[in-house]
Amino acid sequence: MATSIGFIGLGNMGYRMAGNVRTKMDPTSTLHILDIDKSICDRFINEYGSFGSIKIGNSAKDIAQSSSTIISMLPMDKHVSSVYLDPVNGIIAAGPDPDRLALECSTISVPTAQAVGKEIMDAGVAHYVDTPVSGGIMGAGAGTLSFFCGFPGPADRDDLTQRIKSILDYMGASERINFCGKLGNGLVSKIVNNYIGLSNLVIASEGLSFGLRHGVDIQTLQQCIKGSSGDSWILNNASPAPGAIPKSPATNGFRPGFTNALCIKDLTLGVEAAKEVGIPTKMGELAIARYKQSQDDPRTSGLDCSSIWLHINDQVDAFANSQPNGH
Repeated sequence: MATSIGFIGLGNMGYRMAGNVRTKMDPTSTLHILDIDKSICDRFINEYGSFGSIKIGNSAKDIAQSSSTIISMLPMDKHVSSVYLDPVNGIIAAGPDPDRLALECSTISVPTAQAVGKEIMDAGVAHYVDTPVSGGIMGAGAGTLSFFCGFPGPADRDDLTQRIKSILDYMGASERINFCGKLGNGLVSKIVNNYIGLSNLVIASEGLSFGLRHGVDIQTLQQCIKGSSGDSWILNNASPAPGAIPKSPATNGFRPGFTNALCIKDLTLGVEAAKEVGIPTKMGELAIARYKQSQDDPRTSGLDCSSIWLHINDQVDAFANSQPNGH
C-alpha cells in the first residue's frame, strides 16, 4: 500500500503516461489501473506487465482504497466529477486517508477543479492537486510532459512537494514541473498556455499560407522565422504547413495528434476563464471559429487541428480526393 499507485483513464494520453509510471516506478510496487474499456486495461497489462505488478480495479473507489497516490486523466468535467464524487463508486467513497495524494491531470474548467478538490479535501479523502499537462501524445510517450500544479510548492509543505515531484518525474521532465500556487491555478496556467498556443496555430497557418502564395519556399520561410520574433513552439514542433517539418501531423496526412474538438474545448475553457475576470477574448473567439469550420466539415473533422490549413488554402477537396477512400 505504501508505494502503490492508481491510474484512472487510459486514453491516448493516459495510456502512455501510465506506461511510463509502470516502467519507472519501483518494480516491487503495484500499479492499479481503471478505464471504462476493460480491453484497454488488458492490452496495457500485456504491454507493461513485465515491468511489475498491474491490477485492474473495479471502480474509482477500489483504486483509491488500493493506492497511496492516484493519478487521473479524463476527458471532461463530468467525468472528473463522477470519478471523484460519486457517493457509491467514486474516490470520495474510499473514506478518509491523511496520506493519500490525488493528482488530477485532466484539462477541465477551473470552477469544477476547485469544487471537486475542495470536497475531496474537506472530506479528508486525499490531498487533491490539479496537475494538467502539456506536451501532447509525443510528450506523454517520451515521458517529457510539462506539469502545472495547483499547489504552492516548497514554501508550503516541502514533504508533499517532493512527493508530487517524485511521481510526476515518472511522466515528465523535472525542469518542467511548475508549482503555480493555490488550488485551480495549475489549470489556469494550462488553459492560458493552450489559449496562446492554439491561437498561435491559427496565426501561423494564415501567415505561412500567404508567404507560400507569394512564392517563398516553405523551408526558406521556416528558416527566416526560426530565431526571429515570429518563432514559436508551434512552428518548430507542429507547423501546419505540409513538408515544413518531418514530424508534424500536417506532413503526415494531418493524422490526428490534437483534434479540432479538443481545440474548441480548450479555447472555450480559455474564453470562459477570461470572462470570469473581465478580460475580452476576441482573438480566442476567432480561433474557435477557425477550428469549428474544420470540425464541422466531415472531410476534416477527424483530422489533426492543423487541418485548418486545408480550409485556409481551399485544399479540402484536393486532400480528400487524394486519400485512399476518397474522403
